[in-house]
Amino acid sequence: MKSMKIFAPLFLACFLITQSHSTQIESYMSWDELLNGSALIEYKSDYDDEVKYFEAEINHSRTGNQRIYFSDHSSLGNSTCSYESNIPKNSTIIFNGQAVKMLQWCKKYNDTGNFYLSMTPETDRGHSYVVNLFKIATSPIEIQFNSEKTYFPVMGFTKAWNSAGGNAI
Repeated sequence: MKSMKIFAPLFLACFLITQSHSTQIESYMSWDELLNGSALIEYKSDYDDEVKYFEAEINHSRTGNQRIYFSDHSSLGNSTCSYESNIPKNSTIIFNGQAVKMLQWCKKYNDTGNFYLSMTPETDRGHSYVVNLFKIATSPIEIQFNSEKTYFPVMGFTKAWNSAGGNAI
């Protein structure tokens, strides 16, 4: 009985911990390869054979501020993204071990009836952290999203960021 009191919290902690699944990068296109202010990875998870796509893009918000956006293009057919949304939901992405609060929308592709998730950091502090991380990193950034861990290229990010036009005047 005494050993049950000792092991119960340990068992409960192991049960409640969210696992992150490893991924295998199939291919990637870095910021300096795409030349349109974006980068993309194509990957597979260790638990299924579906090819998934995760993209980062420099764009402008509705208010004209230059921002970084992340898109999960592997949500095709995913029930979490089956209609276009105007009101963002909250989520979290972990960049190199630092959790960042994100706003996420479900968006519809212009040329199909499919949908994808678009996300951007919720706070100015989170946005600054992510942008600075991409600027100073010399190796791919570890990103954990939807219980998956992958690595995202940084080559060419600073040039792409500086060439994107800045905040609108």
